[in-house]
Amino acid sequence: MTKRALLIGAASYDLTGVHADVALMEQVMADRSFTDVRVRVDGDACYHGIAEALAKLAGDTKNGDAVVIYYSGHGSLLPVPTVLRGRLPGSPQYLQYLVPVDHRDSTADDFRGYLAEELTHVLRQMTVVTRNVTCVLDCCHSGGMVRDGGGLRIKSVPSEVPVEAALTRSTELATERRSPDPDVVRLVATQRHGLAYEEDRQGLFTASLAKALKDFHDRPVPWSVLIARIRDHIPPQAVLQRPDAGGPSGRLPFSLDVPARPERLPLASDNGRLCVPGGALFGLGAMDRVRLMLSADGPQDETTAETDVVAIKASDALLESPPSLLPLSVPPGSYAVPVRVHTRHRVHISMTGPLADALRTRLASSPRLVEAMPEEAPFASVRLQNGVPQVVDAQCHPYRHPVQELGGSHASPSAQAGRVVTLLEMIARGERLRKLDDPDDASRLDVELTARMEVETAPGSHVYRTFQNGDAGLRAGCHYRLSVVGGANTELYVWVLGVGLSGRTTLVTCDQPSGIRLEPDDGPNTDAHTNVVMWESGPVEVWWPDDVPAEGSRPESVLLLVGDRQLDLLPLVTAVRTLKAEPTALSSLLDQVCDGVRDSRRSIVADALRYRVFSWHTTVEPPPLSPGATTKGLKEAPRKGMNP
Repeated sequence: MTKRALLIGAASYDLTGVHADVALMEQVMADRSFTDVRVRVDGDACYHGIAEALAKLAGDTKNGDAVVIYYSGHGSLLPVPTVLRGRLPGSPQYLQYLVPVDHRDSTADDFRGYLAEELTHVLRQMTVVTRNVTCVLDCCHSGGMVRDGGGLRIKSVPSEVPVEAALTRSTELATERRSPDPDVVRLVATQRHGLAYEEDRQGLFTASLAKALKDFHDRPVPWSVLIARIRDHIPPQAVLQRPDAGGPSGRLPFSLDVPARPERLPLASDNGRLCVPGGALFGLGAMDRVRLMLSADGPQDETTAETDVVAIKASDALLESPPSLLPLSVPPGSYAVPVRVHTRHRVHISMTGPLADALRTRLASSPRLVEAMPEEAPFASVRLQNGVPQVVDAQCHPYRHPVQELGGSHASPSAQAGRVVTLLEMIARGERLRKLDDPDDASRLDVELTARMEVETAPGSHVYRTFQNGDAGLRAGCHYRLSVVGGANTELYVWVLGVGLSGRTTLVTCDQPSGIRLEPDDGPNTDAHTNVVMWESGPVEVWWPDDVPAEGSRPESVLLLVGDRQLDLLPLVTAVRTLKAEPTALSSLLDQVCDGVRDSRRSIVADALRYRVFSWHTTVEPPPLSPGATTKGLKEAPRKGMNP
């Protein structure tokens, strides 16, 4: 295995920190034992230089390699004039691209911007060969050049260049799959409409990224945790910059390893009181108990303390302040872990002996599970099959093939019980989300919205019909797509969650875990005096995982959430080591590759999230078995694919 990195620094227009950014990342790569480090700066960071360097990296990449693509420079997001979109059917509403040093030389026939579609394409070439790919972008995705009075320089770019050639290139590449590659970890400085800054001749995001990687060099800390630390080190005056991690951000840096970790919930301060933003969405209620994990600077150990939820304010869970932590503070990178929640799912144990005893011990410490009494209806049961524990649903359908599910009959009772409870907690989280509905008046989003789900009439037909709850079940291989439209006088954000037939929960919009901003509808029938917003997904495939027995129909739920604040919903998602995350089909440029998010400082919560929930529930029919196949005892590993 070779560790390869391509570091691109495009010091176009007035940027002054690009060379320092690249030099700092060279040191980061050396510290992480990268041996093939390629640098493209100055004249080598022109459009053709960037394209050739990426193509060569893709060609040199071998199976099992670790690959990093880093870019520091300007980013641009250009709204495409309606008249140009009319001339070229299928052209995007926005052009989003990285800005090479020769961007000013663009002509109507030769556009010198590196489009997101091009980056998507080359990253797909790499992940066909190796899954270990990380894309890091320290750039701004908005158009227009402005300056900040506090000395920060915004990494945005003027847009007075012809875009005809860009539209043609974008439309040609749009014939490919538009879904984000689920194997690419995407680390970004800001969201699609956000701003990235540099200060003192250094990119804020790059400096914070390098510091976090250095501080936690010897600790198994995944990207999702590091990005929280990075986010909190962005200075308060850069209020429009909020770094984020998309894709499989549960991995350790530059690795495929996913460490075991507790259910991490966000932790913030609301007028001097600790709270879990969006705690109601994560299943918290009054009198529930959480453990606070207060981060220390550098590699020191965390400080822990337990406290109770005292109230729900809109969707936020307000916490009782532990006396030992006064005066109250929320160090960067801190989080909360649920210890006990009010809604606990009941599990029936249909066995005796050491394994049953180990299961009861594990259930007693689980925040979301409890053993069912004889008169209570369980949501799942644990039984033995050929000496191996198996988890089954209310219809006695196994959730997993036993060997794949729990590691075989040679594991100790304690190890088997741990795997069983991990699976049960994952399924319980999905079952709770299936029942998620519009909140009460305190946290309900008071906006008129209409949402629609459409499903393919047959797998691969590309013909869609409107789906209504209660419609006939789906088939594996079919696709669905979602849309939402409404009028609003405030920014709105959307998330899509899937609770699949396997019990796993997927954040379908995983590239933007803190929410996708709804865009103004600029269609020909739009009233200029109304604020009409809309969002559409592309097709999302329904898949029957290989580790789920093809026995009986299974429930499938799709939830579309719309809120008036950004909130990272990754804690709702199931961490899966062996399966790719389910891809989406977001059609905008770096949405597909590297889009991030922004909001105000996390340590200040002015108002709690207010939201709406739209949900669709159906069943998925099992795929037909191939001749000679059996539904029992399959031992092959789950295929690389989507994660319903």
